[in-house]
Amino acid sequence: MKTVIYYYTATGNSLALARELARGLGDASVVPMGKARGAAVKPAAERVGLVFPIYAWGAPRTVEEFAASLDPSGISYAFAIASCGGTAAGTLPRLRRILRSKGGELHAGFVVRSPGYLVSDPESKAAKLIELVRRHSGPLPGTEAERLPGILAAVAACRSSKPERGAFLGTALGDFFHGMAAKQFPAMDSGYEVSSACTGCGTCVRVCPRANVALAEGRPAWRHDCDNCGACATWCPSRAISQAGGLAPTGKHRAEVRLEDMLLR
Repeated sequence: MKTVIYYYTATGNSLALARELARGLGDASVVPMGKARGAAVKPAAERVGLVFPIYAWGAPRTVEEFAASLDPSGISYAFAIASCGGTAAGTLPRLRRILRSKGGELHAGFVVRSPGYLVSDPESKAAKLIELVRRHSGPLPGTEAERLPGILAAVAACRSSKPERGAFLGTALGDFFHGMAAKQFPAMDSGYEVSSACTGCGTCVRVCPRANVALAEGRPAWRHDCDNCGACATWCPSRAISQAGGLAPTGKHRAEVRLEDMLLR
């Protein structure tokens, strides 16, 4: 069965996972969600996967918009893999509701543990909140290496199962907190700063999943339609972009993912 795997990534984790899935399944392609925004998406495959990170107890806004744009008419099996550093809350049940609202279905949903690269200041309020949630979220999900064989077997067999969710926050409470956080995300690019190290290379423009960055007089300017993913700062060659509040990207990314793999435009 032909498979297409759509991914959303800022540090390369979800791209690397999507590639591993494609290799394991065979006859599979990987496509960035950021290249398919703003129009209806009709996959040229019967089996479709969505791979993405969890931000603030839910899927990034771009992922939910993408799911709502999928034409389910030719899809016989849809699955999702969400990576997180703490609790998945109700992320995958929420995604299933979105797909069902369009006449589709999420036949299986899995959660894996993310390495996490975005918290640069462990003493910040944001970092302490993340650590508090981790301590009370129950057992962490298994790592990619631990879970991938079982996930591959389930997807290859088109096995249906309830979408996984976190132990700490149930679906309703998770949706509530995610909804509150998501309202803040579009304008969070106001906290990004650019140092004199900026060369005006435009890498930030080319890696943004939402096309939210433009160059103004040779320097990046954000349009306040942000996912707060940090891709612009993570992949800046001169490390010129930073963010206040302790969630500034560390500059770390998945080792096997190169800048060339991240370019969307």
